[in-house]
Amino acid sequence: MTFRTKLLQAILAIVVVTTAASLLIAQRQNAVLFQNVVNQLFAEQMKSFQQAQQLPIQAAQAEAGRLAKSVRLFAALEEGDPAEVYKIAGDELRLGEFAFFRLLDAKGGVIPPGEDSRAGAFDDAGLHGEWPPRGEGQAKVDFGFVSTQDGSVYQLLASPITNFDETVGTLILGQPMPRESSIILQGKFVGEGIPAPLREPLLAQQDSTGRIKVDGVEHRFTRFRLNEGSRYPPADWISVFSMAGLRQQQRTLAVRILLIGAAALVLAAVVGVLLSRQLARPVADLVHAAQKVREGDYAVSLPPTNTVELNKLGTAFNEMAAGLALRDRYHSVLQQVTDPRVAEELVQGRVKLGGELREVTVVFCDIRGYTALSAGRDPVEVIGILNHHMTALTAIVQKHRGVINQFAGDAIMILFGAPKSYGNDAEHAVRCAWEMMQERERLNIDAKEPLRIGTGIATGKVVAGCIGAESRSDYTVVGEKVNLAARLCSAASAGQIIIDAETRALTAAMAECETLPPLTLKGFAQPVPACRVTSLTSMSS
Repeated sequence: MTFRTKLLQAILAIVVVTTAASLLIAQRQNAVLFQNVVNQLFAEQMKSFQQAQQLPIQAAQAEAGRLAKSVRLFAALEEGDPAEVYKIAGDELRLGEFAFFRLLDAKGGVIPPGEDSRAGAFDDAGLHGEWPPRGEGQAKVDFGFVSTQDGSVYQLLASPITNFDETVGTLILGQPMPRESSIILQGKFVGEGIPAPLREPLLAQQDSTGRIKVDGVEHRFTRFRLNEGSRYPPADWISVFSMAGLRQQQRTLAVRILLIGAAALVLAAVVGVLLSRQLARPVADLVHAAQKVREGDYAVSLPPTNTVELNKLGTAFNEMAAGLALRDRYHSVLQQVTDPRVAEELVQGRVKLGGELREVTVVFCDIRGYTALSAGRDPVEVIGILNHHMTALTAIVQKHRGVINQFAGDAIMILFGAPKSYGNDAEHAVRCAWEMMQERERLNIDAKEPLRIGTGIATGKVVAGCIGAESRSDYTVVGEKVNLAARLCSAASAGQIIIDAETRALTAAMAECETLPPLTLKGFAQPVPACRVTSLTSMSS
């Protein structure tokens, strides 16, 4: 087994084992802790609520027992005088924390209190119908809940009033519930204990315990019936616990894992140092050689060692140094070339430096009125205008796979088909010239100094290759078509693209042209047939 394999196995084993162990422990601890805390919280809340119910139940039983001893009340009930009944009951009762009381007759009907009654203010319509009495002989207090129109919630306790085991009426006591109560009554929340965003999801749940997710935060809930077995409308108490704390614990868990992982990395680093002592001298040699390469000495070479891995490393380093030396030589060559496509062809060795005959479309484009534009201007300003102009045209040339052969003042010479042909070179050239014209018009809209350009295009056989001296050469093309393209450009007016007959024949399917009278051009003995491109019928590549 190689040294590198041993080192990697040791580091990975330590990091994986320690990280997995810490993650497993923390996750289990976190899950158990939250489960226990939430369950205990729900149990305590339920127990507290149930204990709190005992006091009002006992009070209701005591008050009902007090009324059961009132002979005057029985007499008033038999006479059916509501005002007298409530007057006597008001004298006998001790309401304490109860907000109001109501009396039912032996048949379960509500005895209406008078306006001046001490029974307390309460809209009896809020009772939602008749309150059924308890069966005879049942002394158990029945209770329910009611919500009024103003959002107040009351707990209603109904205790039978008995006389010699005969139910003569029912005492209903109303105790106000805190507004922060969280009770579901007849399918609706009463009280403000549950935030509004949680209410609809909780109402949709049918289980007694479960989980819901609101706004990306998980909540646990539990609910139980407050008045199980009551004849009153069922009321459920509900409690919700946000699990946002769990998210915080998870973040804490991540920090713990990072700390444990950092400790594991330190331990792995120590092991790596111990195992890598045998690499000290070869590594020092490698550092020294790297410094030499950085200083430009690519002739440096690492000697062989007795370690397989270091031998491979030394070989790779030596190959890298040789590659850098070769790249440096390429760099010297590429400094002589301006266009990236020409540079690519030179690197790939596909350019014949002695020259080759190629079918090429040559494009010349220059600015109309450049002499007047530059006259009297600051040269720096003129260069800025030209650079902005040439930058826009260059982007279009590269888009259409053209090669910028040279910039000459305000003119640009472009090649299509050399040093590499992409097929349909003449069409690419015409599309490029057309788009350059359109782009120049677009730039003129906001330009402080609008420019107008003319373009000449010629297609035919030329000699392409590097021309110059041994120390400095340029890739260019030479031939009659080069001169013809330049002359056609000179003959073109502002906004015109003039092409020769060969270009016209190759682009007839995608360009509409206007035939011009044969042009008399400098350097050409006979008038030259030409035409002006008026539109493109197809913009597809």
